[in-house]
Amino acid sequence: MSEIKTLSDVKQSGLFGTSNFDSIINNSMQVLNNHPELVSERGMDIGDTPISPMTLDDDYTPILFSKEVMSSYEKLVNIINITETAKEYSFVLLGKSGTLGDQECYLVDQIIDCNSKESGLNSRVTKIDEQKLNQAIRFALQNGYNFISIGHTHPNIPEEEKNTTIANYLSDEVRNSEYIREAGLNLSLQDFISYESLYQYFAKNPNIKTAQTVIMFNGEIAMVCKTGSSLNRLVFLMDRATGKEIYVSSKEDFDKLAKDNSSFEPSFKQ
Repeated sequence: MSEIKTLSDVKQSGLFGTSNFDSIINNSMQVLNNHPELVSERGMDIGDTPISPMTLDDDYTPILFSKEVMSSYEKLVNIINITETAKEYSFVLLGKSGTLGDQECYLVDQIIDCNSKESGLNSRVTKIDEQKLNQAIRFALQNGYNFISIGHTHPNIPEEEKNTTIANYLSDEVRNSEYIREAGLNLSLQDFISYESLYQYFAKNPNIKTAQTVIMFNGEIAMVCKTGSSLNRLVFLMDRATGKEIYVSSKEDFDKLAKDNSSFEPSFKQ
């Protein structure tokens, strides 16, 4: 896959076809045309193009998290809400297939740190260590894991940073129609493009299910997988030990929050 850095590159690549991303891509391009100063110094406007996880089709395959993975998830949510540690941390999740009742599921029992050097971590850019990633994939294949997900966090960035994102400049009409939330609570085109490389790597191995996982600062886990050309969101995420479901956003939640201007608190916070 050729390098894709801009929205123009995305449109020319045909990677997402005539998807439901077309509208938000066009609106994001209009924002950038009107506010060229928003094109980040990274030169990657796709990293700031917000995609709501609520616009994806739902996949109800159960994903169960072990006690150890849940503990790491809770720690990550806590640290990305602290100013000094609000960064994009990279990781890999590994799981094995099983059954829940009569339904196929995956038990995720490994979360592997794949950060690049700690000193180079950023609040708006994911930096994954390729060597650590390759080691994690080798470990998975050698130990019978057939669910592999790359992942990272979306931290709670300061208001002044949120004000420099495309999401902040979209009209209320577009934000509402596209279910766009504040910066940190959306996915981005960059997330999907990063995942595409992993998906293509295992495309000829149907026994391996791949995904992209984003842990957001409000406690939500947005887990995206691909079947053929269709991107779907895994929405049945559960703590195996307690049976409690992990928060996954819905259009109903969005409409309610927009109406009462309330905010979601992670359920594990007392």
